[in-house]
Amino acid sequence: MVAGGLMFMPCCRYPEQPYRFLSTEEADCIIALTEQIIPRDNYPGATDAGVIYYIDRQLSSVFHYDQQTYRNGIRSMQKACNEKYKRLFQDLQVPVQIKMMEEMEAGNLNSYNWPGGNLSSFFNLVMKHTMQAFYGSPIHGGNKDYVSFEMLQIDYPLVIGQNRYNT
Repeated sequence: MVAGGLMFMPCCRYPEQPYRFLSTEEADCIIALTEQIIPRDNYPGATDAGVIYYIDRQLSSVFHYDQQTYRNGIRSMQKACNEKYKRLFQDLQVPVQIKMMEEMEAGNLNSYNWPGGNLSSFFNLVMKHTMQAFYGSPIHGGNKDYVSFEMLQIDYPLVIGQNRYNT
């Protein structure tokens, strides 16, 4: 609609943003990282469980204190990948991604301008958040369709709102 030379869009027609905190490029990096932490095999992996949405959602609210850690970690990790392999992490072949992750976890990439810490601590944080997302309750944005419960062959937990007992 045009009113007085200005373009207006109804509120329900704004372009949809896929992420709350992460940029698309940052999310692509985290998706590749989490997919190597919990890869798809006979069962769904991190991507299938919506791990990226859990991490993004939590970074925009509960884990707001980890926002700068993610920004610095992604930037430093991408810099290391670009200097070593001339590619971004998500563009590397799986064996090379795994090699980079092993170097990160071992703390062998600390020379890549990591402000206030090291890539090992970033890697451990992403791993912790990935596990929370994959194995936790879907109410928090991860474990889509209870994929981890299915994999573990456990019953879905009952969500009980109000319990009323007859006395």
